[in-house]
Amino acid sequence: MLYHALLLVSTLTVSFSFFLVYKVAVLEDDINKLRGDISNLKPHSKESPDGMITGMSRTWERSKQVASLNSQQQRQTAKDSQTLCSSTASSLRMKREQAGCSGGTVGNVTVIPWIVALHQGEAISSTGDRIIIQQGGFFIVFGQVLFQSPGTIMGHIVRSRGTDQRSTELLRCLQEMPQTNCANTCHTGGMVKLEREDELELVIPDRPQAQVSMDADSTFFGIIRLN
Repeated sequence: MLYHALLLVSTLTVSFSFFLVYKVAVLEDDINKLRGDISNLKPHSKESPDGMITGMSRTWERSKQVASLNSQQQRQTAKDSQTLCSSTASSLRMKREQAGCSGGTVGNVTVIPWIVALHQGEAISSTGDRIIIQQGGFFIVFGQVLFQSPGTIMGHIVRSRGTDQRSTELLRCLQEMPQTNCANTCHTGGMVKLEREDELELVIPDRPQAQVSMDADSTFFGIIRLN
């Protein structure tokens, strides 16, 4: 009886040993296959970071080119600009326009005596109280007037006059004035397309008694070329 038990244990031990040897062999084979797959993947893993770095480098170069172009455009824009500000004159000038000459506002208009505060580039010039366009294109036009007239509606318009002497209203601003502490700013601005030799002016229509602050930081008129 004991003999048979020992024989059974020996048989099981040998069988289990063979099974372990088989499993070890299978595992070694799997490990070798994995090593081969990893070896095949190594060139791709090297190329992928390089490709990513190359793509990032190209993106960085494009970003620098775009930034450089934007900087050049900004410098070009800064070269083509003009700002007029109100002078220290104690009174405003009045100009009467004849019917049929302007094609726009007819009657008395108040003209502010401007002086040149900033002028850069050759695309814009000025004469008298008008801005002259030397190179056509798109422009940012802006204007502000600080009114000091009590109890009424004040405002101004920015208009252009072409070579045919017809006037076109570009921008308009209206502001209601209080009865007391009568100081209110009327500001307007926008993008417009202008042709060569167009003339721009800012005027106050139909307000012969307009009282305007003549400080340069309160009343001004300007233009910036975009292209």
